[in-house]
Amino acid sequence: MNRNVRQQAVDILVAVLSEGTKADMLLERAAATLADTRDRGLLRELVYGVLRRYFSLEVDASRYVQAKPEDDVRLALLVGTYQIRHLRLPVHAAVHATVEAVKHSRHARAAGLVNAVLRRVADSDPPAKLKPHQRAELPQWLYAAWRDGFGAERAAQIAAVFQAVPELAVAVLDGDRDAWIRDAHHLGIEATPGELSAQAVLLPASTDVAGLPGYEDGRFTVMDQAAQYAALALDVRPGDKVLDLCAAPGGKTALLARRHPDAEVTAVELSAARIPRLEENLARLKAANVTVQQADATALAFDAASFDAILLDAPCSASGVIRRHPDAKFIHDKASVVRHADLQKRMVAEALRVLKPGGRLVYAVCSIHPEENEWVVKDFRELQSSERLFPSESHDGFFIARLGK
Repeated sequence: MNRNVRQQAVDILVAVLSEGTKADMLLERAAATLADTRDRGLLRELVYGVLRRYFSLEVDASRYVQAKPEDDVRLALLVGTYQIRHLRLPVHAAVHATVEAVKHSRHARAAGLVNAVLRRVADSDPPAKLKPHQRAELPQWLYAAWRDGFGAERAAQIAAVFQAVPELAVAVLDGDRDAWIRDAHHLGIEATPGELSAQAVLLPASTDVAGLPGYEDGRFTVMDQAAQYAALALDVRPGDKVLDLCAAPGGKTALLARRHPDAEVTAVELSAARIPRLEENLARLKAANVTVQQADATALAFDAASFDAILLDAPCSASGVIRRHPDAKFIHDKASVVRHADLQKRMVAEALRVLKPGGRLVYAVCSIHPEENEWVVKDFRELQSSERLFPSESHDGFFIARLGK
């Protein structure tokens, strides 16, 4: 095992927890420096594993530390503790590799402390007493919000889902899911149909995406089946002018465009940095009936009543996708939820402005906070229906509201 993997894992965790940087972006950058696929897999396992189990790991390791160490030393302890408790590695190898990583860090003098603490962790049982939010592996404010809003049983169910590694989900774009599944089986890949979308397929988490049937031909795109359900909730009709707001990275755009090839789809994205990837994905996925524009979804340049159908997959706190993005529970807080809710309301109002009479708008977010769900749309008279999908073993958490004009 490459000891540099542990160093990179600690660096990424520091950036996530101290600076609020998204883990997937850091992992993609770090993976480019690792030639061995096993090292890339281990790096991802260490980073996401520590983020998923952060609170119990912290209690476990901190029992043997008198004074709180520097952030990177503390996180090295959690990386080591995660390996001891949750990976099938020889204990001595996990401890040695972690200590060696610390020796090559800016806090090399802490290697002795890390060695001593991890050996005590290895010789002990996991702590039996954890606070409810620690057992749920959630920040205290987040656990309390869901316990009070949904009940302790539902909060515990959500927490259990978030601690498991999710399956890979894809949307088959060529309209023949059964044929795609047969092609996957011929390649020796386990594949099962999803229940929320007629185009959803579930695969083992470790599946190599590039090795799936039709990757280069744009036959599918990676997308959780709850997200597919949200996109397909938009009632697109032949010849419609369709607007997809906050479109990057383009999976939902491609799903709508391929499903409705006679529609005229406009994909709007605020971030100039994300547009090249959006265009690249749409080209690979053969979504030829899409025009991409950079614009602010709260101040669109379109005339009033310009579109027949609008999908608004708004920015949110990502509380429903913590099983896929465990960094979200650290990057966002109460204030972040409030800021997102204000932005979401303004986006809905602007989307309704450019919606034609008789048109359809779907507001969707991968959050399950009521503040970003019902509270956003409850005062719009155009609201027709809404539903929340709680996270499960087979899909992410989502909220979908249908509005008409």
